[in-house]
Amino acid sequence: MSKGKYSPSLTRGMISSWDANTFIYNADRQLPPETWEEGGYNSRLHLAHYDKEGYDSYGYSAFDDDGNYIGIGEGIDRWGYTEWDYLAMTDSEFEYISMYGV
Repeated sequence: MSKGKYSPSLTRGMISSWDANTFIYNADRQLPPETWEEGGYNSRLHLAHYDKEGYDSYGYSAFDDDGNYIGIGEGIDRWGYTEWDYLAMTDSEFEYISMYGV
């Protein structure tokens, strides 16, 4: 598995259970509103890119470990790591986390 792009927290079971309704939620785990509000398009509200647990198809959320919205795909995965965290790890750290989780 390459570092970064896909979170190692994704399991084969998660990947094999994807269907057309898996990534229909916004970053807040809600169905996006059908119309834009006064302020126009807001990716946090209007982009249907997340599963019902709040993670995108690469395994990352839009929130940091303190729960602050930081942007599409920029947040932590189910184990609390960001894509950048994985890229900055040594190969042995990454292999350990990939095999044993947190």
